[in-house]
Amino acid sequence: MPTLVDLFARVSFLASMPAVAGIFLTAGLLVVSRDWRLNVIALTVQYFFVALLLTRMIQLEVAAVKGLIGWLICMVFYLTERRASEVLPSTPLGETDTPERWQRWVISARASFSLLAGLLVSVAAYTAALRIPLFEMPLYISLACYLMVGLGLLLIGLSETPMQVGLGLLTFLSGFDLFYVSLEPPSLIVAGLMGAVSFLIALAAAYLRAAEVTFISEENRA
Repeated sequence: MPTLVDLFARVSFLASMPAVAGIFLTAGLLVVSRDWRLNVIALTVQYFFVALLLTRMIQLEVAAVKGLIGWLICMVFYLTERRASEVLPSTPLGETDTPERWQRWVISARASFSLLAGLLVSVAAYTAALRIPLFEMPLYISLACYLMVGLGLLLIGLSETPMQVGLGLLTFLSGFDLFYVSLEPPSLIVAGLMGAVSFLIALAAAYLRAAEVTFISEENRA
């Protein structure tokens, strides 16, 4: 049975612009979507492409470990939102008790604004990668860093829930991690510290989401 390292070795031909395109699509989906299932899938795929780009700069084994850490974080988000959907089945993420027609208009307008803002940030990231490359890195590495940092900050600014903020922070941190690794191979201490910070962000977002669900549940009972 092939291991994760073997899988990365087989798809290493994607570790350039195809991986950047995948990061663009997944990060853009995180910005636009408010469905937790789509967001968890998008974050999982995004960590795969980030780990794939990391294989160009560090050993396959270290990149695979970073990918596993990201997928464990995705599992934390999945379990948290799965539990929240069981407790609040009639209140999906991001919805309120507004009338249906008004609610659809609000969601549509918000998604359109998020899509437009994401496209503008992506264009700015591409322009920055062309004109201000990061320390003579390959174009696709600079573009991936700019995209994740820009779209991560945009997601934080547009977020309405703790989980969305957590997704934005993790996207931003992935961009910073890729930038740092491209400068110099990370030591085990730095790699462990980055993984610990990512886990803390995920656990904090999950805790705040659980507190939010508890508060809403108690209000509905009152």
